[in-house]
Amino acid sequence: MNRLLNFSAQVRNTKLASAVRNTFTLLFPIMLLGGFAETIKFVFLNKNGYMSQMFGIYQWFPYDKEIGWVMGVIFHCTIDMIALYAAFGIAYYTAKEYQKEGAIAGVVGLLAYLIVSFQPLGGGIPNFSHFLMSEGMLFALVVGYFSSRLTISFEDSQIDDHLKIILPIFIVMLLAALLNLASLSLLRLEIPTYVASFVVKHTQFNALLYVLGMGVLTNILSWMAVGGPFSGSPTFTDTASMGNMNAALKTGNSWNVPYKYTDTTLFHSFANFGGSGVMIALIIAILIFSKKKRTRDVSHWSIFPAIFNNHYAMMLGIPVLFNPVFLVPFIIVPLFNMIVAAIFISLHWIPIAAYPVPLGTPGPLIAFIGTNGNWLTLILGAFLLVIDVLVYWPFVKLSDRISQKAGEINEN
Repeated sequence: MNRLLNFSAQVRNTKLASAVRNTFTLLFPIMLLGGFAETIKFVFLNKNGYMSQMFGIYQWFPYDKEIGWVMGVIFHCTIDMIALYAAFGIAYYTAKEYQKEGAIAGVVGLLAYLIVSFQPLGGGIPNFSHFLMSEGMLFALVVGYFSSRLTISFEDSQIDDHLKIILPIFIVMLLAALLNLASLSLLRLEIPTYVASFVVKHTQFNALLYVLGMGVLTNILSWMAVGGPFSGSPTFTDTASMGNMNAALKTGNSWNVPYKYTDTTLFHSFANFGGSGVMIALIIAILIFSKKKRTRDVSHWSIFPAIFNNHYAMMLGIPVLFNPVFLVPFIIVPLFNMIVAAIFISLHWIPIAAYPVPLGTPGPLIAFIGTNGNWLTLILGAFLLVIDVLVYWPFVKLSDRISQKAGEINEN
C-alpha cells in the first residue's frame, strides 16, 4: 500500500501531471460559471425545466427570455467551448514547467486546436466541430501538449530567433491541418446510440447486458473527458421510451411496459445522480470525510449545479478527470446502481420509469417522477445514494493521503 501511495504521489509531481492539474485549476471557474448558467437557463428559465414547471417561473418571472439568452451565451462560450481553453492552458503550463515562455506556446496550442476542429459550412462560412469543442477535452490536451513541446524545443536551437517562432508554428499548423482532415472522416462515424433499436430487436436479457455495457463505456469516456453514448439527458423520444410511455398511458401504470431495460429506465434513472459517476455521492463523501479545505471548497461550489445533474465543475475542480484514484468508484458505483435497479425491476418490486420528466430533474427524483410517483422507487434511489457515498468514502481518504504525500515529496 505504501509503495502504491509513493508511486501515485511521484506521478502526481511529474511535469505532465502538474501541467494538467494547473490547466484544470484554470478551467474550473470557467466551467463552474458555465454550469451555473446552464442550470439557470435550462432548469429555471426554460418552460420544460424542473424548477420552472414546479414553480411556474416562466409565467411570472420578468425578463425570463432575456436572462435566459444571457445565460445561454455564457453557457455556449464556456462549457460548449471548454476544449479550446484546455488547449491553451495545457500548452501554456507545459512551457512553464520547462521554464520557457508560456504565452507563445499557449497561442500556438490554441491555434492548433482551432485548425483541428475547423469544419466550414457551405460557402466557406467558418464553423467548428461542436463535439471537439465541447466534448473533446482529451484531444485538446493532447494537441496542446505536443504543440507546446514542439514550440519550446526550438527555443534552445541554434537557428535564427525569428525562425524559432515561425518554424514551430508552421509545423504545428501543417500537422493540425492533417489532423483536421482525419477528424472529418472520423466524426462522420460518430459513436451512435443504438440503444432503442437494440432493445427493440433483442431479448430483455441481451438488452440489459447492452445497457450495462454502454453505461460503463459512457462513464469511462466521461472520466477521459470524452462524450459517451449516454452522456445526454434522457429524451423519452426514442422508440423504446415512446413504446413504454404509450403502454403506460393505455394501462394507467408502468409495471408491464415492453422495454424494461433501456438507458432511460436504468442509467438515467438510477446511475446518473448528479451527473456521470453518481457525482452527488462523491460531493457528499468529500463534505463528510475529506480534510482537505480546497477539495471541500470545490464541493461546496459544485453542489448547486450537481443537484440538477451538472457535474462539469466537480470533474475539473477535484479533479476527477484522468484521476486514477476515482476511476474505480466512478465506474463501479453507477454499475452497481443499475444492477440493483434491474433486479428490483425483474422481481416486479418497482415499476419502470416510463413517463417523461422535466429538464434538470434531480437524479434521485427521475425514477420517482418517471414512475408517476412510486414511493418504493424513491426509497430505492435514496438507499442507493447512501451506499454510493460509502463506496466513495475510502477513495476520498486515499486521495487526501496521496495529496499529503505528494506535498511531502515536493518539499524534499
